[in-house]
Formats: sequence, C-alpha cells, structure tokens
Amino acid sequence: MAKRQQFDVIIVGGGIAGASLAYFLGQAGIGKVLILERENQLAAHSTGRSAASISEYDENDVVLDLKILGSRFWRRPPEDFADHPPLTSVGVLSLFDVAGFEKLEGREGELRARGLEFELMRPDAVRAKVPALTFPGMGGALYAPQDGRLDVHGILQAYLRHARAGGAQMELGAEVLGLVHSQGRISGVRLRDREVEAGLVVNAAGAWASTVGQMAEARAVELQPKRRSLFTFAGPADVEFGNWPMVWSDPHEVYFVPEAGEMMLSPMDQVAMGPCDPSPDDETIAASLERLSELAPSLVPRSIRSRWSGLRTFAVDGAPVIGPDPDRKGFFWLAGQGGAGIETSPAYGQIAADLIVSGRSSRFEVSRLAPDRFPVTNAAETLAMARDSG
Repeated sequence: MAKRQQFDVIIVGGGIAGASLAYFLGQAGIGKVLILERENQLAAHSTGRSAASISEYDENDVVLDLKILGSRFWRRPPEDFADHPPLTSVGVLSLFDVAGFEKLEGREGELRARGLEFELMRPDAVRAKVPALTFPGMGGALYAPQDGRLDVHGILQAYLRHARAGGAQMELGAEVLGLVHSQGRISGVRLRDREVEAGLVVNAAGAWASTVGQMAEARAVELQPKRRSLFTFAGPADVEFGNWPMVWSDPHEVYFVPEAGEMMLSPMDQVAMGPCDPSPDDETIAASLERLSELAPSLVPRSIRSRWSGLRTFAVDGAPVIGPDPDRKGFFWLAGQGGAGIETSPAYGQIAADLIVSGRSSRFEVSRLAPDRFPVTNAAETLAMARDSG
C-alpha cells in the first residue's frame, strides 16, 4: 500500500492568494506545503482576468489599508523576487463629482496619515493631464502618481518559483472533492485518486471558497462572486494617449487605461452569480459606452476588439476573510479579496503566514479580517440552535 502523503499545509486554490501564501510561508521556513489547483492551467479565473493594476484609494477602509501595505512591497520588492519590476507606475486618476470631491477634501489629512500618497487636482489640471475628459459636473480628482500597472503573470510565477524553491509542491487538475474530518478537526483533503493529510487546510479557492467552507462544516461566511468585465478598443487616432494615467470614474461607473496601443475599459459591473466561467454581455458593454460618452465622448469606439470577464468574490462587508476558522480546527480562511486580490497579495499573504506560523501578526489589526466577525456559525450548530429555540 502506498504511503499516505502528509504536509504541514495544504492550500486549496492556486491563484494569486494561494501562491502568495505559499511564498510567504516559504520565507518563514514552512516549506512542506501542497498547492492544489482544480484547473489544468494557472490563472484560469480571477487572477488571469484582472485589470492588472494597483489603485490604492478605496472607500472600504480595510481594503484601503491593505492596498497601502501591499503597495510598499510592489514599489520595493526583494531584489531576487522577479525578473522584471512588478509595478509600472503610470499613475491613477480617480474622478469625483462636486459633492464627492468636497468629501474627499475633508478626508485629506486622514488619508495622508494612513500612508496614502496622492495629489488633489482641480478640473482644469485633470483635463490638462487627460484632454479627452469632459465631465461637466467634475469637482476634481485624486491623483496617485506611483500607482499603475502590475505584471500579474510575472508576479504569479515569482511567488510560485520561490515557493517551490522553499519546498512547496503544486498539482494542477487537482479538484478537491471533500475534506477529511478527524476528531472534530480538518486533517486533510480528498482528491479523485487519494486522500492527502495536512496539519492545516487553507481555503484560498476564490469563487469556490464558500463550497470549500461547506465541506469543512466551518463558520458560515457569506461570500458572493460577482462578475467584472473588460474590453479593448482602438484609441483615438489623432491623439497621443499612450502616456495617459489610468482614469477611474465612480460617477460614470467606468475606468479606462492605455493597453498595448489600445484602450482597455471596464464597465465596473458587479453582477452576482455562482462560481462559473463568466463572459460579458452586449447590454453591459453598450451601457458602459453610453456612460463613456458622457465622460470622454471622443473615446467612444465604433467596434470592440476583445472582451472578457472574471469573478471577484466579496464578503458582505467588503473586507477579506483571513484567519483560522473559529468553529473548525485545522481550517483556515484566505478568501473574499474582492477586486483587490493581486495588489493586496503581499499584505494578506504575509498576514496569513504570520497567523499560521505564530498565531498573531503585528502588520495589521487581524480582527478586521477574522472569520469570527461573522455571527452565524456552522450549519450543524445553526440547526442545533434552531432546535433549542423551538
């Protein structure tokens, strides 16, 4: 009989979350790690379909602080981390209407104290930077000159290369069909051909994280995958737009950025759906072009060149879920990164590694991320409570 495999940590999910954790575990000396990816290729879902950008400003304070923490890594990564710089600072210009800009001005001191580096720009300065913008009701913009584009595939490969050098293993096409329960804790995973034991199973399954949580009979964390679409089109022929920053407009629910001689735009759609392989719909794209006509009419294209969608998974409060499950020993959450999974991966990867290695982290107030912030517990306990109340 073949000897059953044993690992210190099994990570369910080989996207950016699982890869970053494996990297930071390796940096902490934990190399007996197995990463399981259900697809036959890397970056098949959210990681490979992102806008590949870092935009630190965020309305959610937890995500904002994680972005700021993550950006420090991207600007000054370890010398041997990647073959090429992971960040190209093209700048990000976030537009606001009059009321939104007044609110932003009121938060200026707070945002700087948090560590956000930015300039506040009036409409004339904004239009000087991106002449195509009209936006009659513009109040101003927050310009983050050090933000920009991330080399997602280079980052993913760097995380995994270092993790493997530290002893981690990875299997593609390895769908987890169930978790192994032993004496009230999770002790491994069940694959199609075998069971694998581990001291800890980490749920980094992206849009499938709720399913893995149910396998563990863990805390009932409500996670919702939401579709986000992107498409490309030809930029204006009579304008040099290649040096424009990324432009983000919440009032118009679009953002756009130069991309390899074209323009890339997102309708900023957030369509709730189950775990799947999503695709954009014509209505969403058409509606976003109508909104673009109000923001920058000269950019509206006659045709679309390429389109794609990915799923971004959110907890109900918009913050990631990171930490040991309070109801099921041996099970750890690394989920709900929303639309900031790549840019915040150095932050939450280190925080998660800290918690796994020592049970605490000095990098962040981990109670803001912990799964025990959700009041509903596992399904078995919920049924027991219902019986007791009946």
